[in-house]
Amino acid sequence: VTSYAGHDALRSAHRQAIPQSKLEEMGLRRVFLLAALPSRELFISQDQLASEQKRFGDLLQGNFIEDYRNLSYKHVMGLKWVSEECKKQAKFIIKLDDDIIYDVFHLRRYLETLEVRQPGLATSSTLLSGYVLDAKPPIRLRANKWYVSKKEYPHALYPAYLSGWLYVTNVPTAERIVAEAERMPFFWIDDTWLTGVVRTRLGIPLERHNDWFSANAEFIDCCVRDLKKHNYECEYSMGPNGGDDRLLVEFLHNVEKCYFDECVKRPVGKSLKETCLAAAKSRPPKHGFAEIKALR
Repeated sequence: VTSYAGHDALRSAHRQAIPQSKLEEMGLRRVFLLAALPSRELFISQDQLASEQKRFGDLLQGNFIEDYRNLSYKHVMGLKWVSEECKKQAKFIIKLDDDIIYDVFHLRRYLETLEVRQPGLATSSTLLSGYVLDAKPPIRLRANKWYVSKKEYPHALYPAYLSGWLYVTNVPTAERIVAEAERMPFFWIDDTWLTGVVRTRLGIPLERHNDWFSANAEFIDCCVRDLKKHNYECEYSMGPNGGDDRLLVEFLHNVEKCYFDECVKRPVGKSLKETCLAAAKSRPPKHGFAEIKALR
């Protein structure tokens, strides 16, 4: 799980949503990928991260600075660590961002099905499965956060790639990607580079599962509401949290019952696109500065 070092509350939500002990019962292990704290970070210290690691044992920290332009280093670090440290134990790797809602029970069932129905793919060195973003041009507008110069990327289009929100691979594939990435010029947009540019060089096809994902956090919110009220199955298994750290907790705690046959299909005419009207939320403030003002 790629996580900004200062996202301690978000990591806590992941652990509350499904603790490591329960993941281990499912044959899974969760590791958060962090980088070194920047000097501007005021709300968490290295001592606090060390304490978090001592308590939970699920942090892996690189020696590069936390920055969105260093995400490729963090991504490669995670793939390389799993390939080296978990090579004998890990059949699959699930890479996700810390602000993504995910149905871990759906993913576990998918992996089981993959092993049975496509054993060749499951053990191959060509497994990349997730949300496929088809070829599109780089952003050339300088004012945009994701601006890419022609010097950084001279081509008119990016190759198709997997969204870094969440994707599935395995150790043999990860080993190939890491080895090839270390031979290629660095590019800072991690999912585009590793599952697009590097993947293309290796000739690895992409497994498309776009139907798993919603781009709208409101749909995930409505799924939770309808699970509580009607036991309706959710139409989506992954999506953004919309800035609500608690949404993952709510989602996983409610969607689990669907895997014990306690849910029903959504009725015709009751799809989320037709019925979802998410309620406004008053979210607790995150890290900030205290301010004292004199009142007249």
